[in-house]
Amino acid sequence: MHALADPATWIPAAGAGAIAAGGWDRSISDWAVESTPVFGSEERALRASDELRAATNLTMLGTAMFVPDAESPVASRVERALVEEGGAVVTTSTTTLLKQATGRLRPDGSDFESFPSGHASRAAACASMAVGNLDEIPMSPVARSWLKAGSYTLAAGTAWARVEGGVHFPTDVLAGMALGNFLGRLTHDAFFETQPTYAFGVGVERHGAVLTFRYSR
Repeated sequence: MHALADPATWIPAAGAGAIAAGGWDRSISDWAVESTPVFGSEERALRASDELRAATNLTMLGTAMFVPDAESPVASRVERALVEEGGAVVTTSTTTLLKQATGRLRPDGSDFESFPSGHASRAAACASMAVGNLDEIPMSPVARSWLKAGSYTLAAGTAWARVEGGVHFPTDVLAGMALGNFLGRLTHDAFFETQPTYAFGVGVERHGAVLTFRYSR
């Protein structure tokens, strides 16, 4: 529920839905390719998408190295890096399966693997896990906010570069970002639990029913 409720999950998902409902996918894609307002050319946009995606991965691994653990500082950081890299791989694999299931033609007509964007999903997953790491690193709130914004900016830049490069529609990258953030946040919360958890139970006894509730952090 925390992964679904994360604004970085539902905002891009809602954006994709709005663009699809308005029928603006092709027009935005055509404008981005013709104008290339950020990267200046399709070639530079595609190159930037690779570089920015790699930067999100390095940010994720770098922040994992700074999460404190007094009991096993080295082992815990290596474990965290491996788990988070595994989360990124799961995101990529899930995206690939969805590409095969949807079979959407890319804007440039090169193949039928447009939806969702793999670059966007992996970058968003890495950014999400980096943000989770930042929440556990002691620092000033201002510094944490800036670093979080930087992580999300790298992911957003990766996504937009794919549109400007002519290989994805806006809905492709927005859906990819929603999927990646969801899986990244889910991975982080599942293995490095920082959110409160709730459990409900219902039991039937001889003289009535019993409702139980458990809360833990």
